[in-house]
Amino acid sequence: MTAKLVTLGDSLTHGFQHGAIRRTEWSYPAMVARVLADPSFLQPDFSGAGVGGPMVDLELLMRRLTAACGEQLGFLEIPKAALTIQRFMSQVEDYWERGAGTEPSATGPIHRNLGVWGFEVLDALTLSDGVCFRNTPPATDNLINQLPELGMYRSARRVFNPAQRAELEEYKPLDLARQIAKTEGGIDNLIVELGSNNALGTCVRMKLKWSQSADFRKLAHQRSCTIWEPEHFSRIYRRLAEQISQVGARRVFLATVPHVTVAPVTRGVSPFAKQRGTPELVRAPGAPEDSRGYFEYYTRFWIWDDDFNPARDPFLAREDAILIDSVIDEYNECIRAVAEERGFHVIDLCRVLDDLAYRSNDGRPKYRFPQGLIQALQQNPATAFRVRPDGTILLDTRYLQLPDRPPPAGAPSTEWQQQYTGGLFGLDGVHPTTIGYGVIAHEVLSSMREQGVLEADPLLLPWAEIVAADTLVTDPPLILGSLARTLDVLFGKLGLERLIDKLAGYGAEDD
Repeated sequence: MTAKLVTLGDSLTHGFQHGAIRRTEWSYPAMVARVLADPSFLQPDFSGAGVGGPMVDLELLMRRLTAACGEQLGFLEIPKAALTIQRFMSQVEDYWERGAGTEPSATGPIHRNLGVWGFEVLDALTLSDGVCFRNTPPATDNLINQLPELGMYRSARRVFNPAQRAELEEYKPLDLARQIAKTEGGIDNLIVELGSNNALGTCVRMKLKWSQSADFRKLAHQRSCTIWEPEHFSRIYRRLAEQISQVGARRVFLATVPHVTVAPVTRGVSPFAKQRGTPELVRAPGAPEDSRGYFEYYTRFWIWDDDFNPARDPFLAREDAILIDSVIDEYNECIRAVAEERGFHVIDLCRVLDDLAYRSNDGRPKYRFPQGLIQALQQNPATAFRVRPDGTILLDTRYLQLPDRPPPAGAPSTEWQQQYTGGLFGLDGVHPTTIGYGVIAHEVLSSMREQGVLEADPLLLPWAEIVAADTLVTDPPLILGSLARTLDVLFGKLGLERLIDKLAGYGAEDD
């Protein structure tokens, strides 16, 4: 029997969430495979004995901080918070550098979900288990920087060769896809989602460092660019497409690259805007003054609008954000051209995220949530309030924020929207929540159905299970009620900024 579904991609395909990879069973490929009734869809295990990894799962960390420090991180709680963070990160580091995370896993021998967080397009052509192993130094117990060293490489090894078989050591992801096609009589649907990390480094590192021709010859850990020149992207993507064609899948779907400024990892700020009808500039935190929806500055999500100071804080200027999005538009033109030339199909994730964007759409997103999601929210006691009587859905692309106490039941929906923000992106500000992944799965299934995959019925998504599994939305850590203080302590005072810096893989690292 042919393989119904094989996926290649980056963190979005891998199922990365809240700064780590923990629950691959709720990645969008896993949800799609459930609808396709594909019980042989194999995926890696990154549960990490409950701690996830090999980065830092911020949801789990927030829960530990709540247990240790209560609902607020005051000045007196900072030492206790620092100790809690150190112990949690030490546990993660030990598991993935010296513990069970280094041992063979029984989830293979070859996974159907071959997505790896942090991957750029070139990485899919150059990295294998063997390459990652040879370029990962011996583990050291670092008491200061306790993020697992070369976490992306460690993740790739567990994805590509979980059983650590010698014959699979040098197989790159498309080699593995060809092996699946060879041993199982073909692949019905191959989804390739790559390209976001070719530009995401600009937002997590707050700088534009363009790719050079020498980067074609470098492995991931050797590169330091944060954004790829469109010409360079096109050359690499066309090399990728050639290898995709050699897999011989019945249908190939290429996903477009979302505009990275949609994700709340960067906070759009316009400190001064023109007051309507007057030439004067007035203080207007958070209000875009550009008709295209772009803010004057984009800074870290833990720097609040009123606190932002461009003379002190890192930022991307409006012109930078416009340039980055225009480069991504060129990436997507390349992806569409390749699809047309080779008879592939396009899944337009860029359009989906643009329609979902809350702030750049002036608080009126164009996207309409699936009816199954709305019903599941209404039926779950923990989320019923998120569907307001007038039909407003309290889910959006802003960073998650909770009020100290809910507004009055009869308060207008606009007041509820001011108090309950986010829900579609996780705590790292880059990756979707479980519900967000469900939305992506819905769009992927819809695109597949349009191309003749009749069993890809988005109406069959188990929305009640998806909502229940989204513990950030259904049971948020209580410490998030004092969000500004919590983020300031974690990222401003205790140094977790380096976690965000690493989310785009090695293309975002310093020289």
